[in-house]
Amino acid sequence: MTADTARAIAQPPPMLKRFLKSEAGITLLGRLAGLVIRLVLRTSRWEQQIHPDATALLAGRTPFIGVFWHNRLMLIVALWPKLGPMAMVQSEHGDSRILGTAFADYITRPIWGSTRKNPMAALRGMIAALRDGLSVSLTPDGPRGPRMRCRPGVILAASRTGAPILPVAWSVRRRRLARSWDRFVIAWPWNRGVGVYGAPIHVPKPLDETGIETWRLTVEEALNAVTAEADRLCGHPPTDPAPMPPEGLR
Repeated sequence: MTADTARAIAQPPPMLKRFLKSEAGITLLGRLAGLVIRLVLRTSRWEQQIHPDATALLAGRTPFIGVFWHNRLMLIVALWPKLGPMAMVQSEHGDSRILGTAFADYITRPIWGSTRKNPMAALRGMIAALRDGLSVSLTPDGPRGPRMRCRPGVILAASRTGAPILPVAWSVRRRRLARSWDRFVIAWPWNRGVGVYGAPIHVPKPLDETGIETWRLTVEEALNAVTAEADRLCGHPPTDPAPMPPEGLR
């Protein structure tokens, strides 16, 4: 078989590609993804490691901002029963919309926007949800990275609303890391997993640019720490963050 033949076989026909990018295709893929996620959740055993301060936060009614890296999207709903009613920041990107459909039964309110594209819409949506008493979840490195680098939008939302930031992560023993920019974690059914909840982070206000960067790094380091701990508990080495872009994070 020639390389050209192999590529032709690997690529779906144009009509199928158009369908998969359509609203109907995204809905179908999202529902299929939802079935896979439910299968993994229902056939796996879970343990929780919760920081004492996080226990107090979860027991109360104070809305907070739950943050997790983009590579942990697949089974983040395994942690949500403890997080309560949740709004979720979602980008208009196709992958995000597929997962948004998969998570439809778990999300109280979608917030359209992202920390990279249309950040003001995401920020306004987060502030509105928090003021309505909903907690908010988001991936501060989504939708396109750099991997495991926190963008400042979550810091601004926390500073303006006073909502604490809660870093969370999960891992499983049997998994595969995709060759995507984020090293997306794919979990297999009949697994054992762990969810790790870090200490809440309280961001002060007002903040200047130096303060925003200081707290951005604080959240980034805390989120990397809980993610590494979840992996360690499941017998895996930590995933390294991507290099910082020369222009920094905006």
